[in-house]
Amino acid sequence: MQNKQSVLLITEPNLPDTTKSLISKTLSSWKDKEFIANEWLPDVTSLSEEQVNKIHSVAYDYIIVAGNGLNQQVLPYIGTTPDKKWILLDNAIDRTETPVSATNLEWKRSGAEFMRSQWGEWVKQQQAMGKAIEWITASANPIPSEWAPSEEAEYISLSDAEGWYPQFQNQVKQHAPDWIAVYSPLEANVLQRMKNLQVPVMNMAATSVALKWDTVLNGILDQMKNKRWTPGIQNYTDQEITINKPQ
Repeated sequence: MQNKQSVLLITEPNLPDTTKSLISKTLSSWKDKEFIANEWLPDVTSLSEEQVNKIHSVAYDYIIVAGNGLNQQVLPYIGTTPDKKWILLDNAIDRTETPVSATNLEWKRSGAEFMRSQWGEWVKQQQAMGKAIEWITASANPIPSEWAPSEEAEYISLSDAEGWYPQFQNQVKQHAPDWIAVYSPLEANVLQRMKNLQVPVMNMAATSVALKWDTVLNGILDQMKNKRWTPGIQNYTDQEITINKPQ
């Protein structure tokens, strides 16, 4: 028992009851069959001082954190706890690429090329049919260059520019596009206003991912049992996430 491992799992709120049940059963199995001591902090929106102190003071071997918001919160603590291996699990598409240098961190994400791989075929089909697309995105999330070449810059609107919507509205009237493609998330009231433009809207930004918890946890168990620690950013495989896309 000297080699008994210990795990802390921290998850964000709003997990489905079926997921909570699966996690609970899995952790019980780890404890009973694999002799892996574990503790679960569910429904965590932000880490309390007490929880941060626990992370620093308790001799966990692994700390698993699930949820984009939580993952950003715990980043400052990773470098200060070199005795612990951290596994961060994104549960949403992150359009920013945070650099990682810590050697005790493994971060599973959808990946920088995720949206391109999910929507490239649709865009290619529209281009092949000669369909014109009016694009909306944010300045920090540029449209892939093969989708909207620089000479078509007037077909791209930036939703974080001041007073952008009237200009966008005028462009739609001028260009008469076949599609409006939303590449970065917009507020619901803005999407509703777009319906008045009477142009079909493809809300790419509504693409979402959900963890296949059984597969992900089995993979982590395999890492722990067989000491297959691989730090750095890793893209999810198709077996680890469910992808939901608007039609």
